[in-house]
Formats: sequence, structure tokens, C-alpha cells
Amino acid sequence: MILLSTFAILTLLCSVQAAPNFVLILTDDQDVTLGGLKPMKNTLELLSKNGATYKNAFTTTPICCPSRASLLTGLYQHNHQVKNNTLDGNCSSKEWQTHFEGNTFATYLKEIGYNTFYGGKYLNQYGHVKAGGPEHIPKGWDTWIGLVGNSKYYNYRLSINGKTKFMNNEYLTNVLEKYALNFLSNVNHSSPFLMMVAPPAPHAPFTPEPKYNGSFLNEKIPREPHFNYGHNQDKHWFMRMKPAPLPSDIIRDCDHKFSERWETLLSVDDLVKSIVDKLSDIGQLNNTYIFYTSDNGFHLGQFSMPWDKRQFYEFDIRIPFIVRGPGIDKNITVTKPTLLIDVAPTILNLAGLNGASMDGIPFLPIIKDSKQPSLNDDRSFLIEYQGERSLAQNVECPNLDVGVSECFKEVQCKCQDAANNTYNCIRSFGQNSDTVYCQFFDNENFEEAYDLLKDPYQLKNAVASIPEHEKLQLKYKLNYLKYCRHSQCNDMNFGMNPVTIINK
Repeated sequence: MILLSTFAILTLLCSVQAAPNFVLILTDDQDVTLGGLKPMKNTLELLSKNGATYKNAFTTTPICCPSRASLLTGLYQHNHQVKNNTLDGNCSSKEWQTHFEGNTFATYLKEIGYNTFYGGKYLNQYGHVKAGGPEHIPKGWDTWIGLVGNSKYYNYRLSINGKTKFMNNEYLTNVLEKYALNFLSNVNHSSPFLMMVAPPAPHAPFTPEPKYNGSFLNEKIPREPHFNYGHNQDKHWFMRMKPAPLPSDIIRDCDHKFSERWETLLSVDDLVKSIVDKLSDIGQLNNTYIFYTSDNGFHLGQFSMPWDKRQFYEFDIRIPFIVRGPGIDKNITVTKPTLLIDVAPTILNLAGLNGASMDGIPFLPIIKDSKQPSLNDDRSFLIEYQGERSLAQNVECPNLDVGVSECFKEVQCKCQDAANNTYNCIRSFGQNSDTVYCQFFDNENFEEAYDLLKDPYQLKNAVASIPEHEKLQLKYKLNYLKYCRHSQCNDMNFGMNPVTIINK
């Protein structure tokens, strides 16, 4: 239940205008470990140098639809039940609309008088005929500019407040920018506003705006130790698929996609500048919190995987995360672990509401504190993913079983997902510790574990070196997180007193 604080009630009664505004810019598949923010000079100058950059920011499910559902609701995947990017997996389904769509930060802000705007990609199956079509407007949004389906740059459909508009030759990021600026130009300043903009970049098909095509032609993927690493025999079976290492033609294609991804982000960088400039023009910049983040990370050639997300490794779960706004010191780096499920309760907290029915926690004490937090801020959290199988036999790769998916001939039928690429992990930060422990749901009962302080690129599976009593503790904690709800998810005693945990 969301409750209005006494202070918030008094504030609203006296002056609704004093309430802060919120702008949330959500990119699609933008990595941070491979340098995904590097091409974005405006974003770094206007947001990072004028706010807080979160060094340890994570998605809790590294795939688009479940991650976006977590962002909107503040819930882990096991609590909002969006399993994957399909309608059957609850992505923008009727079940989602009935049970969860009415409980997002947008619905709560609208209830207390916020004017709300959404523009761009929502959930992957939005607009599906079995989910109400483009006529469906998700609860909580006064102005709705929703992309029908998954990310595209040209030849797409938009739901303009429930009416379908076909767009052919207009670059989507630029179209969203125009709608966003129009909203800001006409918004009633007697009420606070929430604006969420979700451009397609840098998601496939990696199509840059023409003026930026070729801007990073010579840029290549960082050749770090895990790049095209083929010695993955100690990892989950899925990671042992051939070819490994990848042949030179696939590597060239990965490098090309890397440069194209950067080029798509230049248009997002323009969008960021336009929004900041417009906020300044209308006199609202100093009363507006601007959040910049992505739904998940990405990989390009790491561990000899071509290009995708879905894995628990750092490159897929770490995300860019920047916040500027009232009371936030300029140009600071925050090291405390911060999750995408923390965004909703943080926004509600800043608006004077209580997000007690959410799994995330507000990071308001962090962004209000001018001192850089300690490197040893303890936090353990869940990474969860449910693998997808193919719905039909792959005609490009006919020798493959339907249990695998995302397999393409251009990468020698190497797959990016499988039904038993299903796992739960406990990712932990503590006093001089930085670890991850994962369990897979397959007939091998496979486990992986890494000490990120000793092995930052996760090259060697260290699960065999964990003492049995420590592994029992990890299993207990992971099992607790798998079923946690709301405040339970942030109980670092995992439902028991510390002595019991130590002896467990």
C-alpha cells in the first residue's frame, strides 16, 4: 500500500508546485562495461558532471521486458511474473495489465496530481492484438506515445493516445524528442510532471541516424581478457557451444555492430541536451530530477558469445546510471550497489510517497549525502532469469533442438539462449568482498561462482574452491531471495539472526 507522508500532505495542500518534477530516460540494451557512455558527450557533461554517477548499478533480470516491468513496479521478476519477452511469458499481457500495470510509479504520481508523459518503447509485446492492441493506454499516463512492439528506428507504428500512427521515414529517436519537447512546452506549471522517454538505441538493428552514420567507423570492442575467450569448459553448458573462439569474420561483424551502437547513441545524446535545454528555458531545471539508465547491459564477443544479453556476467547485468536534481552534488561517483528496482521507490520517496509494497529501496539517502559512500556498503541482491526456447524449428539451423533460441546462421548457428539457461544468482558486496554465486535449473544442477576482486573478468569458475559450509550459507541466502517480497528482499540477515546464518 502506498501511503502519503504527513509532510507530503502539507506540502501538497500548501503548494503543489513545490513538488519536484521527474524525467526518466531509458535506453535499450546500453552497456556500461564496454564503454557505452563514452560517445555521449552531452550526457556526461549535462548529467554526470552535474549529478551523481552510480558505479555499481545493476538490472536484476538482463532482458528487456522483465527488466522494464521491474523498473516500473519496483519488483523482482518473481513478484511481477513477467518471465520473458513473449506474450505467453506475461510481457504486456492481459494478466500484466490486470494485476501489475496499475501499480507503477506513474499511477501513484498521477493520483497525487502529477501530469504524466510516456514516449517510446514500453514492453516488447505492447500493441499486440491479444493485449488490447495500440488502443490500450497503460494506466498512469496522461500523454501516451507508445511504440508498438520492439525497438525499431524506421517503419514503425506509434500509439498516439490510443490511435495508431504509421511512421516510415522519420527516425524514432528524433520523433520522441519532438513529442517530449512539445509536452514540456505546453505542460501546466501549476502541477508537477513526470516524463519518461524510452528511445530504441542502441538495440538491434543498430541503425544510426544518417548524419551520424560512420562516425565511429574505426572504433572496436575493447580487447579485454574475456573478449573472444574460448576456454569456457568450466562454465554452464550453454557457454561451451561452438565456435569458440569466434572466427575473424564474426569478430569483424561484432566490431561493426559495436561502432553502429555508438552511432545510434549520438541521437540519444542530442535528445538529452534538448530536454535539459528545454527544462532550463521553462524554468524547471532546478526543480527536476533527471534519471538516465538502461534496461540491461550487453555483450559483443565476450566469452566467444556474438551479441546479445540474457547472461548473469557483469557485462549483461551492469547498466549506466546517472541522476541529477535538487540536492544532488555535482560530479560525484556513488559506489553503493544500486538496482533498477530501486528507481520506482526512489521516485515515490522524492515525491513524498512510501513505496513499501516494492522490493527495491529508495537511494535518496545516497544522493542527498554530499560525502561519497564507503566502498564497503553491504548489499546482497538477486539476479534471476528464465531462459526461452524456440516456438518452432529454426529453418536457418535445422539441426538444432527447439530447446534453444536466438540462433542465427550468420554466427554459425551459435545460440544466445536456451530453455535451461535459467538461473538464480546472489550478487553480493561487503567488507572487502565482491562476489556472485549462481545455480542453474538443468539436469547438471550446474553452479558458477566468481570472486570479482580476484577475477574481475570472470574467467575461472571458482565454485569448486568454496568451502562446503560457505556454500551452504550461499544456498540458504539465495533460496531466501528467490522467494522474498517487499521489505524481505532487503533483509541482509535473510530472515534469521546473524548467528543462525553463520551456523547454518
